[in-house]
Amino acid sequence: MEINHRRLNRVDLLVLHGRLDAASAPQLKEQIDSLLAENRCRIVLDLSALEGLSSAGLRVLADARSRTRARQITDLEGGDLRLAGPSSYIKELLDMTGFSTMLAIYPDALEAVGSF
Repeated sequence: MEINHRRLNRVDLLVLHGRLDAASAPQLKEQIDSLLAENRCRIVLDLSALEGLSSAGLRVLADARSRTRARQITDLEGGDLRLAGPSSYIKELLDMTGFSTMLAIYPDALEAVGSF
């Protein structure tokens, strides 16, 4: 999997290409760990180029969600993980596993970034 990182003023956008599976999940976790170490806790994952998602990938998403939400930026603002642009196949997987009720999902990266 390839991850393209774009650092915006208030948000980090990670564009995922390929498959998020047992082989690539540690790579995404490492990228998110690096952002959290810098106290960058508003993260958007652009899934528009993601071709596959396994249970290992879902575990990374769940872990990232809880870790970003545990961070406070100010007294009124905290961190969060948001998803953008999943294909119908990926969206169906997120729906079947209950992740679509747990994570905010936006039609595209622009809306997801703008939601912060």
